[in-house]
Amino acid sequence: MKLRHVRAVAVFVGVVVALTGARHSSGAGCSGHSSNSDSSSHSSTGGGSTHYDDDDDSVSGSGSDSGSGGVSETTLGEPTQDLTIAECKVENGSLVADVRATNSSTAETYSYMFQVAFKDASGTTAATGSSGIFSLAPGASDSALVTASSTVTDGTCELVDPQRISAS
Repeated sequence: MKLRHVRAVAVFVGVVVALTGARHSSGAGCSGHSSNSDSSSHSSTGGGSTHYDDDDDSVSGSGSDSGSGGVSETTLGEPTQDLTIAECKVENGSLVADVRATNSSTAETYSYMFQVAFKDASGTTAATGSSGIFSLAPGASDSALVTASSTVTDGTCELVDPQRISAS
């Protein structure tokens, strides 16, 4: 990944932290994990997160699929529909979203940045989490687990402002 792309992703993550961290004092925290066999990696802010590679696996679940969210003034990439929520479930007492990226490009490697809004039964956003999937090769798929930044034991998961950034 070129330095300008790394810088763009770093700025985007900083903006996400500033926007979500200022509203949710319990949303502090950051974790990340890099895979060991390819160039894909994952980073998360605003809540717990786990990364796993499943390029050869199919994911199924009863979560809600979501399309593209609104584009904000801080957009660094382009809106994308390459991201879906494969599953939204309660795990260890909090909602967890399994976000799946499938690079629809046949020629270009992309990185993905997104937020997940965890909504309670009334539809009100009760917590958020931010994450990314980096350097996804053309046609490849990868997933990231995003955990609500506060305890939410029932509700839905919704993608907010999914972005695709060229990594080549």
